[in-house]
Amino acid sequence: MNIPVSYKTLTRYLDGIPNPAKLSDILLTHICEVEGVENKDDDTIFELKVTPDRGHLLSYIGLAREVSVFSDAKLKVFSPKVSTSQIKSKLNVEIREPKACLRYVGRVVEGVDGRESPVWLKEALEAVGQRSINAIVDVTNFVMLELGQPMHAFDADKLSRDSNGDIKIIVRNSDKGEKIETLDGKDIALPEGTLVIADGSELPNSRLGRRPLAIAGVKGGAHAGVGENVNTIVLESATFDSALVRKASASVNIRTDSSRRFEHNRAPEIAPIAMERATELLLEIFPEAKAGEIVDVYPRPSNPYRVSMSPGDIARTLGISYSEKDLSRTLTSLGFEYEKIKNPAEKIALRAKELVGTPYFYGASVRFDAPNKFDCSGFATYLYLEAGIKIPRMSVDQYVFGEEVSLGALQVGDLIFSVNEGSEIYHESIEWMKGTKVPEQGIDHVGVYVGDGMIAHASRYNKSVGEAGGVFIEKLSDSPRFKNITGARRISSINEERFSVTAPSERFDIRISADIAEEVVRLIGYEKIPVAKLTDDGFVPVHNDVYDAMQRARNTLASLGFSEIFTYAFRKEGKVELANPIAEGVNFLRDNLTDGMSEALVFNARNAPLLGVDMVLMFEIGTVFFAPEKESIHISVGANVTKSMKQSAKEEMERKILHQAHKAVEEALGAPVSWGEEGSVWECPLPVRKIESGKYEPLISSSASAPYKRISAYPFVLRDIAMWAPANVTKDEIVKIIRAEGTELLVRDRLFDVFTKDSKTSYAFNLVFQSQERTLSFVEVNEVMSHITAKLLAKDLEVR
Repeated sequence: MNIPVSYKTLTRYLDGIPNPAKLSDILLTHICEVEGVENKDDDTIFELKVTPDRGHLLSYIGLAREVSVFSDAKLKVFSPKVSTSQIKSKLNVEIREPKACLRYVGRVVEGVDGRESPVWLKEALEAVGQRSINAIVDVTNFVMLELGQPMHAFDADKLSRDSNGDIKIIVRNSDKGEKIETLDGKDIALPEGTLVIADGSELPNSRLGRRPLAIAGVKGGAHAGVGENVNTIVLESATFDSALVRKASASVNIRTDSSRRFEHNRAPEIAPIAMERATELLLEIFPEAKAGEIVDVYPRPSNPYRVSMSPGDIARTLGISYSEKDLSRTLTSLGFEYEKIKNPAEKIALRAKELVGTPYFYGASVRFDAPNKFDCSGFATYLYLEAGIKIPRMSVDQYVFGEEVSLGALQVGDLIFSVNEGSEIYHESIEWMKGTKVPEQGIDHVGVYVGDGMIAHASRYNKSVGEAGGVFIEKLSDSPRFKNITGARRISSINEERFSVTAPSERFDIRISADIAEEVVRLIGYEKIPVAKLTDDGFVPVHNDVYDAMQRARNTLASLGFSEIFTYAFRKEGKVELANPIAEGVNFLRDNLTDGMSEALVFNARNAPLLGVDMVLMFEIGTVFFAPEKESIHISVGANVTKSMKQSAKEEMERKILHQAHKAVEEALGAPVSWGEEGSVWECPLPVRKIESGKYEPLISSSASAPYKRISAYPFVLRDIAMWAPANVTKDEIVKIIRAEGTELLVRDRLFDVFTKDSKTSYAFNLVFQSQERTLSFVEVNEVMSHITAKLLAKDLEVR
C-alpha cells in the first residue's frame, strides 16, 4: 500500500527531526521504500510503499517511532486526556459477531455543529490529498492518519432511540437482500453475511429488524451522515477482522483509506486511545461540547503476543556475536518490553505452583484464556512461554518437538506424556512435523515435572480443585493420569538464559525470534553482517545421468534455433486425476507434452511478424504422468512455418526441420530416439544412458552478449509497403529512408519480396510499429506511413 506522508505534519511528533533529504535516506535505508518525494509549498510530501506486514507504518505515530530509532530525533509522547460530562444520551453497543468485530469503542458527544475545521487541520489533510468536509469528519480522518485507527461519526439525532431515549448500536451480519446508500450517494446491494453497523430501528422487510448505518470498516452510510445541522454525534472506534474487511471491500467494489488500513490488521488496544484522541481534538474545536463516558465492548481480550528468544538465537540467525547487553539495548530502543529469565526451569516450577487451582477447560486458548483456565497441553505451553520458551500447542506435537529423556534422569521442566482410556488418543503429530509417528500406545495427556517426584498438570478428573477439575501438583507415582506413561521429553533450551519479549500491540510483524533478528539487522545495518564462507564437509557430487541428458538435449535444440517453453502440468484430460484441482477445467495431470506444445505454437505464431521470423521453433522437456506413481520425462519439439506458402510445402518444410532436430538430439544423446509424430509436433520419452564424465562438450559455446531491450506491453501494428526502384537506387538506400521516417515507433522492417523487370526492381517490406508507452492508433501509424511514402516518392521511387 502506498501512502503520502507530510513532512510538516510529521514534525508534530518528533523533536529534532532530520531534514527532508536526510529523512528520505533514513526511510529508504532502514524503514520502507520511498516511491517519490515532492516539494509542495512549504512542505515536503513523501510517497511511501508499506508492505502488508508493516501496518504500524500507516500512521504518523508509528512512522515517527521508527524514525526516532534510526536518528537522533526524540519521539514526542502524548497521552490524550478527556474530561467526561453528564449528558442526556446513553449509548448501548451489542456485538453479535465477536470473531468479526474484535472490539467496539463508542462515545456520545453533545454540543457540536457542522463548522469548518481550523486551518492547521485542513492543511494536514489537504497535504496528503484528503478533502476537508467539516470539523467532525476531519477529526476522525486526522486521527486515522495520526494513529492508524479508522474512525467514524454518526449523527445521533438520525439514530433510533428506545423508550428511555438511549441509542442502540448493533454490529451484525447483513441479511439477504439488504441495501445501503453510502455517503457518496451510491446504492449498494449487500452480499448476505457482510458485517455492518446498524441501529435499533425496525424495518418490516428485514427479519433482523435493523437498519444498516455503515459497511463495517469500509464505508459509512448516508442515513446517519454528519451534516451541517448536526448537534450530537456517536463516535466509533472499532477493530474489525482484516480478512472480512478485505472480503467485504472486494464484494461491494469499494476501497477506502479505512478498509486498506484494516486489511493491514489493527490492534484492538489502539481503539480506546484513538477515541480519547478524537474526543480531545473535538473538545478543543468545540469548547462548549460535552463528552459522555466511553462504551467499550471487548468480547474476548487477548494476552500480549510474546516472542521467546535468547542472544544465542540472534547470533545463530545472523552469524554475528551478539551479547545479552546488545540485545537489551536493541529491545529498549525499539520500545519492546522484555523479561530476562535466568533459569527457565526454576521459573516453570515456580509459576506452576502459583497456578494451582486454576480451572480446567478443554480447548482453552493460551492467547485468550490463559492464565484463567487451561487444558493439559495449554498449561504446559503457557508455563514454557512464561519461561521465555515457545513450544507447540498440542501434546502430541510437544512430544515430537522435545528430546528423549529417561524417567530415571528427569529434571525440573521436563514434559511427561501418558495415555488414558476414554480420551482422544493421538498416534502421530498434527502440526509440528505433521505425520510423525509416536509410540504405538499413543498420547492424550501431558504434565510438567517440578522436581522431588512431583508432576504439575491440568486435568478435568481431579475434583479436589473444583467441579470442572483444574491445575494441581501431585506425586508422579501416585497420579492416576500417569499410570500409562508413553515417555518423557526435554526441551533443549531449558538450561539457556532466555528473553520473553513483548512487542507493541500494533507490531504484527513480530512473531518469532527471526523477526527480532531482522529488527537487529535493521538497526546495525545489513552491510555489517559478515559474509559466511561455505565449509568443506567432504561432499562428493554424484553425476546425474538424467540431468546430463536433459542438458544435452537443451543445448542441441537451442543451437538449432529452438526456444524452450514450459507449459502447465494441469490439463483438462489425462490419466491421473487431482484430488484438489487448483481451478475448474484442469482436473488432471498431463499425460503428454504434445497438447501444450500445439497450443503454444498457435499462440506464438501471432508474434512472428514482431520478431521478424518466418517460423516458430520450440521444445519442452518435462514430466508426464501415466498413473499415481508412474511418471516419465518426455521431450517435445514443434515447428510452425508462418510465411505464406502452400500447405503441402509448409508441412514438408516443418517435417524437414523436425527431422533435423531428431537427428541432432539422437547424436547428442548417443542413443536412438523413437519419436511419436503428430503433424508439426514430435514427442518421445527422453532416452538416458551413462556418459563418461568429461566426454561431453556443449554444442553451444559463445561469449557474445546482447543488450537488454524492454519488451513493450502494448500491441503492435503491421503495415506492408512496396515500390519500384530505378537501377541507381539500392535496397540499402530504401531501408535508410524507411528507418529515418519511421521514427522510434518503427521497431522492425523486413524485406520479404524482390524481383526485377525492365531495369526496375520491386522491393516489398513488412513494417512493424509499436510504442513502449501507449497503444498506437491507426491514425498515428498512417501518418508515419505517409511520411515514408513522401520521402520515397521524392527519391523517384514508384510506391505501389
